[in-house]
Amino acid sequence: MRRALLLSGVLAVAVAMMGGAGCGATREPATQRDEGRASLAVYDSRAREVFDDNIEPAAVGLTLENPSPRGDKLLRERALTADVVARVRINTVTVDSVGDESTYHLAIQIGYPPLASPRVADRAFELTIRPTSPAYGIARAFDARLQGLTFIGFIRYFSEETGEPVIHWHLSPDTAEVAAVVREAVALGEFSAP
Repeated sequence: MRRALLLSGVLAVAVAMMGGAGCGATREPATQRDEGRASLAVYDSRAREVFDDNIEPAAVGLTLENPSPRGDKLLRERALTADVVARVRINTVTVDSVGDESTYHLAIQIGYPPLASPRVADRAFELTIRPTSPAYGIARAFDARLQGLTFIGFIRYFSEETGEPVIHWHLSPDTAEVAAVVREAVALGEFSAP
């Protein structure tokens, strides 16, 4: 454990000292991605798995198990492919109800510093949770109590069938261990880029 922490610390320092010199970063700067929204990825089956519009139950205290984030096979992929990887805070929760159907809107603010270089300049987002969304059960159970909670958020723009940009996301627990795994994944991704 101690050796792994030391190794990750040494790697992080090495990457920071290099400042990207001599290694191509896998993350595009914000201005490049903002200008390239016309070339957004399609929200295909793999993207639906990675950016599943979900809140992990552990992030709101709904699990007795405490699985290690190192065992989460999608965490590294989220960290390397998201447009925004950062701590996020839910500022407001609003609900649109039509009959028995409710749609939740979570207004989130991106924390500083981000855990990875953002690919978009946006600092606030609205996450929509429809009855068909995986996060719907948590949104319905917590409702306004989600306001003020913090998470580690992974947000990515995709192209709708109409060509319009749409965001999809995933919220993980805001813990030191999740943040460490994300930072390591980003550092290793940048270090190993061609």
